[in-house]
Amino acid sequence: MESLTITPQYDHNVNDLVEVSGEKVQGRNILEEVIALARKRTDFPALQIRLEKSIPPGSGLGGGSGNAAALAYWINSMTGGLTIRAEEIGSDVPFFFCGSPWAIVRGRGEKVFPLFSPPTSPKVLVAVPEWQMSTGEAYSLLDTVCGEEYPTSGKGAEAEIDSLIARLRDEKNIGLLPNDFAPVLLNAHPEYELLFDLFKSTGAFGWGITGSGSAAFALFSKNVSLSDSFREMSGLKWIRKIFCVE
Repeated sequence: MESLTITPQYDHNVNDLVEVSGEKVQGRNILEEVIALARKRTDFPALQIRLEKSIPPGSGLGGGSGNAAALAYWINSMTGGLTIRAEEIGSDVPFFFCGSPWAIVRGRGEKVFPLFSPPTSPKVLVAVPEWQMSTGEAYSLLDTVCGEEYPTSGKGAEAEIDSLIARLRDEKNIGLLPNDFAPVLLNAHPEYELLFDLFKSTGAFGWGITGSGSAAFALFSKNVSLSDSFREMSGLKWIRKIFCVE
């Protein structure tokens, strides 16, 4: 969905340059942070980076983390060593760094275990609403409700993961996928319920909110057409983007 072009600049007196087209990134780009971290440890030419960004920041889809992982991997390959560790950049980055489409992630994101017999990848629809939700804001809402007592224990979470993977393999009716953030996000934006009803009525077997928000997604079996769901979603004025993965 996004394109990252990296060009080394071997001329003298040339600085790093990150150019972004498409979706706007407020503040310092995470790509600049990756470059700054790498330059503390090794020398390499100035980089001209062109990012064609289609995933809105704050949508919970990991666009920035995926780009950071790609750049870190490229720098490590270019410098011939482990210059950057993925977990230094952000909690989502190690997953993208591992290169597997399915994985169980533990700890603060640094422990990634790819699934060797993953479920068949379903069709996916993603709806990006007009509002954004930063991770910090989502945690603040969650802390207000739960304090430091999160809904599921460690053992309970492991059992939930095993059950969920089995149901994904069978493409059984899962409904709302578990997400600790879901209750507070649904309270902040009741529009999610409308989307979930739409997903269910158009044949999805599972749906949920992307991490700490703000996008919502639905999973469909390969034999289900996405046209009805796409048409219904297109009529919602508060949906600013729709992504399809078939």
